[in-house]
Amino acid sequence: METKHSHFRDHILLYILLPLVIMTGTASYYRFMVKQDYMVVYEGICDPNSKSCFISCEDDDCTKGHYYSRVEKYAPDLYKECGKDITDCRAASACIPGDHKCSITYCETGVDGNNCSEANSQNNNLNDTNI
Repeated sequence: METKHSHFRDHILLYILLPLVIMTGTASYYRFMVKQDYMVVYEGICDPNSKSCFISCEDDDCTKGHYYSRVEKYAPDLYKECGKDITDCRAASACIPGDHKCSITYCETGVDGNNCSEANSQNNNLNDTNI
């Protein structure tokens, strides 16, 4: 004769893990999709004449370079300033005083094998703007 408790013991892992997976999925959906509580990292505008910028090649033979800085912003602040499309938004490349979390990183020669522009190499400020 099978007892009531043996059925629970046979599937205890299912009864514990399934609710945990559902709760984790629900919490993640709420955080990322509803509240948009995450950081966005992207390439920002950088002037190689005034800052030491990251550089990448735009073509296969690397005859023309693309200069950029790494911008990290809190998603709600970014979307409030620029809307859903940040590609042509000037506010996306700067830290504005109302931003909660924002940093702009410029290239530091020799760190992590980065390709840096040579202009203004004495002014390599990592996390130059951090509000």
